[in-house]
Amino acid sequence: MSTLKDYAKRAKDRMKNGFWEQAHQNIQTEQQVAATLGLNTRKVGEESRRMLERQIYDYNGFCEEQEFYAKVVEILESDELVSNPIMRLADREYMSRLDPAERQSYISKLASKYRAAVEKYRTLHH
Repeated sequence: MSTLKDYAKRAKDRMKNGFWEQAHQNIQTEQQVAATLGLNTRKVGEESRRMLERQIYDYNGFCEEQEFYAKVVEILESDELVSNPIMRLADREYMSRLDPAERQSYISKLASKYRAAVEKYRTLHH
């Protein structure tokens, strides 16, 4: 299937399945929860909208981001002591094909993504 057909199929599925109504309800709920926790409701709403945009316009990237976050949550909630979470998240096969400078850059980007995911987790769970 071509990319245009993929986009059209996803848009049709969103319309059929009540995606927009659910998205609107989710944003309202998140803002209400944020208000009860004393958080900035406008920022929470904006973040929810950005995630929604990413889900629609960069579906593959959104899915990869969600999978990464799920792995980070698994590490954080595990009873096991994880001494090097970055290397647990790294794609070792991909890293084996990189030269040392590229490997360092990859690990640095991965560490940055990990820190952002941990911060998101702490914000949502504490």
